[in-house]
Amino acid sequence: MFVIKNTRLAFDLVSISHTLFVLPLVFSGFFVGIKEVDILNIFLIILATLGARNIGFIFNRWIDRKIDSKNPRTSKREIPSGKVGKKFLVIFFLISIIIFFLSTWFLCKKAIFLAPIPIVLFFIYPFLKRYTFLCHYFLGFSLALAPLAGFFVSNCSYEDFFIAIPISIFTIFWIGGFDILYALQDIESDIANDVYSVPSIFGKKIAVIISSLSFFLAVLSLIYFNLIQLNGSLFGYFLILIVLINFMVQIIYVSRDNYDFFKYNSYVGFLILFLAISDIFT
Repeated sequence: MFVIKNTRLAFDLVSISHTLFVLPLVFSGFFVGIKEVDILNIFLIILATLGARNIGFIFNRWIDRKIDSKNPRTSKREIPSGKVGKKFLVIFFLISIIIFFLSTWFLCKKAIFLAPIPIVLFFIYPFLKRYTFLCHYFLGFSLALAPLAGFFVSNCSYEDFFIAIPISIFTIFWIGGFDILYALQDIESDIANDVYSVPSIFGKKIAVIISSLSFFLAVLSLIYFNLIQLNGSLFGYFLILIVLINFMVQIIYVSRDNYDFFKYNSYVGFLILFLAISDIFT
């Protein structure tokens, strides 16, 4: 019972569902660069991604605990509400670190030297929202390492590394644009507590415009990827069209003050994965 309770707390703390839109990005880079499929490597990538995302969320939740306690939407989260104590947090953090570094080591020994980079970026991100509205794009940049990491561990090599770059550029603008929309929920709290975000600095209307432009740039990077890597595949364009429609739906939802759009955003990562491996089917 103790194990079940703490496992549930851990999953709630790090929003395990958020990993669902990062994991496909890692696999997108992995399958673009891979020469042969190894089931063990796929399992290790899942473990490494879970470990990394856990570390990022723990940093974010702990560093933002005081801000979260002042925000009605986040005050009931596990840390500000007192459901999770320091001891539990430290143990869960150490387990996540071990999982991340061990799985990375078994995937590619060279990658262990690069593994600290995302950890450092995840630590920096929560502090940026205290100083700059560009924090949304820093988050996108941090997660843009996912397809690059997937590509690197596929062959443990930098060779043809540029192939995965359009997917990374897509990730920067996709996550940045989405995070701006997400921040609209907290615009009043952010203004009151001096939290920097595009909505709190420029207002809702400008925030929606900037998010829309970000999504547009994200789609352009996918078109480039389809042209260069997939030779202008019609199936690739079809997937890109679905991504574009998905972005439009999110903008429409927010414009109507409806913030129930996260479920649509979670589909995007899988669409990118399908795009990355679509040459298998065409």
